[in-house]
Amino acid sequence: MISGRDRRSLRATLIGVAVVVLWGLVPAPATALVEFDFEPPYLAMPQRQVWDFCVVRPDSVYHAFYHTIRQDIQHPAQADTIWHAVSEDLHDWEVLGAALTVGPEPCDANAMWAPDVVFDDVSGRWAMLYTGVDSRMIQRACLAWSDDLATWTKSPLNPVFEPDSLTYHWSPTQNWSSFRDPFVYHDGAQWIMLTTAGLRLGGYPGYRRAIVHRAVSPDLESWQDGGVFFEHDGATGLNQDFESVQYLVRQGWHHLFFVEQDLSISNHPTSHMVASDPSGWTMAERSYVDAGWAPEIKRFDADAPAEVFARLTKDLDPRDATWFVAARFDSVRFLDGGQRPEISVSEGPGADWPVRTGSAGLAAPTYSDNPLYRLDPGLGPEGNGLFASAEFYGGPLSGIGWPGAARGDTATGRLESRPFTVTGSSMRLLLAGGHFPETCYVALVDTATAETLTRLHPADDVVLRERIWDLRKFTGRTVRLVIVDAETGPGGWIAVDGIRERMDAVSPVSEAPVITGEVRTFPNPFNGAVEISCTAPREGRLRLEIFDVRGRRVWRSDVLSSTNGQVSVTWHSRDLSGRALPSGTYLARLLLDGIPVARARLSLIE
Repeated sequence: MISGRDRRSLRATLIGVAVVVLWGLVPAPATALVEFDFEPPYLAMPQRQVWDFCVVRPDSVYHAFYHTIRQDIQHPAQADTIWHAVSEDLHDWEVLGAALTVGPEPCDANAMWAPDVVFDDVSGRWAMLYTGVDSRMIQRACLAWSDDLATWTKSPLNPVFEPDSLTYHWSPTQNWSSFRDPFVYHDGAQWIMLTTAGLRLGGYPGYRRAIVHRAVSPDLESWQDGGVFFEHDGATGLNQDFESVQYLVRQGWHHLFFVEQDLSISNHPTSHMVASDPSGWTMAERSYVDAGWAPEIKRFDADAPAEVFARLTKDLDPRDATWFVAARFDSVRFLDGGQRPEISVSEGPGADWPVRTGSAGLAAPTYSDNPLYRLDPGLGPEGNGLFASAEFYGGPLSGIGWPGAARGDTATGRLESRPFTVTGSSMRLLLAGGHFPETCYVALVDTATAETLTRLHPADDVVLRERIWDLRKFTGRTVRLVIVDAETGPGGWIAVDGIRERMDAVSPVSEAPVITGEVRTFPNPFNGAVEISCTAPREGRLRLEIFDVRGRRVWRSDVLSSTNGQVSVTWHSRDLSGRALPSGTYLARLLLDGIPVARARLSLIE
C-alpha cells in the first residue's frame, strides 16, 4: 500500500482548478426533502479493525457481514463476533449489532472469520458460511441460517466440512491449521465452496503446498471434497496461503482474485489471474490490481455499467502507531471483452456536490474526525465524514493526504450542490470554523438567477454546532447550496456536516451568539465509570453526548434536569445498547437547546 506521506502531492495539480465530480455507485434518491451528507465510501468501526466481509442486497438495502479485531490488540483470535451493518448507498452505514458470536461448540469457540452469505432458493433462507476457529486456531467451515438476515441460527451439523488430514496439510490436533475464508456460489447444478487450504505432499507429515480448495454440496449442509481448484505454481512463496478468494466469470473469461498471506510484510495487495479456463491460470501471469485486500466483487444491477469493487484498506494511526482498517467501496469494469478488470477509485463528495473548485475541497469528504489524528480537538462530525476546508485526508486508498494532515487556514475553494426545489420549512446543518462572514459561509443560491438568497457563517466555533435556516419564504424555488472558503488569514476555515431539509417551522436563525459552558470529569482517565459534571450558561434543555475518536456518537443521555444550569451524570462506558466500549479516547459534549456549549476529552482505560 502506498504510504500516507508518499501521497502528499498526488492531487497538487488540482489546486485552483475547477473539478467536476459526477461519480456515484448509487444515484441520489429522489426525495421531497433533501439531505446532503459527506459520508465517504467506507464501512468502519471505532476502535476496531474491520476484516473479511461480504455484502448482499435484497431489495434496495445493502447488508454487510464481517468480523473485526481490536485496533490495540491486532490479533485474529480477538474476532469473537460476526457483525451486521446496513446501508442504502454504500456510504452511510448503520451497525445493527452482532449477527453471530463464538461458541458454545468447540469448533468456533475461539474466533469467527470471513462470513459469506448466499440465498438458497430451495429452502427460501439465507445461508452464512464462515470460518470457525477453535482454541488451537484450527479452522473449519461452519454454517448458520436466517430467514430475514437479522436473526441467525447455527447449524447443528457444525462444522459442516473439514479437510482430510492425509490429503491436505490440516490436522484437528495441529496448531493453526489453515482452512478458511469460504467463497460460495452456485454453478447451476450444485453449491461450490472455495477455501484457503494446503495440499500435503511427500507423504505424512510431508510438506505443504498452498491451494484453493473446492468442496461441493447439494444443500449447503452436506459438503463433499471436490479436490484442488488451484495449486500454487509460482517460483517462490509456494507455502503462502491464498486468502479471501473471489472467483467469477465475465464474458467467458475466468477470473480469480486473491491475497497471498505473507507475515513478513505489512501490505497484502489484491492479486488477479485470468484465463479462458481455470486450468490456464498460472502465478507467472499474476498481476496486482489494487493495494487493498480481501476483495468483494458484486454485480447488483445487471444493466449497471460497473460493478461494486470492495476491499479492506488500512492506514497508520499516528497517535499510537497501530493500523486502523475499514472496508472501502469503489467500482470495477471488465474491459477487453471481459478479460481485464479496471478499478475506478471514487473522487470527491459524489453526485450531490458536482462542482468543486480550489484546494480547500481536495479532501472532500474528509475521512473521520481528522484533527484527532494530530492530537488537536475534534470537530465532532456525524458519522464518518464531513466537509472541512482545512483538512487533507480523504481516507485509506483515496490517494489524498494522510491521517492528521491539514491544508491549513490558507486553503481556499468552494463546493456547489446539485439543484433542488425547496419543499421544507427549515434546513438544519452543522457548522464550525472562523468568524469571517464575507469569506467563510454556506449560501443558498437561486439556480436561475444566481442570487444569494441567504447564508450562514460560523462564529469561531471549534466544534460543529447545529444551525437552522428558515426556508418558508423560498418554498418552490429551485436552489443550490454553496460552501465557500475564500479566507486566507488565521482561522480562515469552515467545516460543514449533517445538512437536512425539514418540515419543522422555526424562527429564522442567522448568527446565533456563541455561548459557553463547562464539562468536568472525575476521575479521568477512568475505568468503568466516570462522573461528568456540566455547567450551562443558562437554563434550558440539556443533553450530554459521548463520541468516539471516529466522530460516531456512542451514547446520549435523556433530557437532563438542571439546577441553575448545573447537572451531573455518571457514564458507565457503555453504548446505547448497553455494550461495554473498548479503552480509548472519547469526547463528551454538552448540548443546550440542541446547541453544543461545552466539551471535554475522556480517557477510558482497562
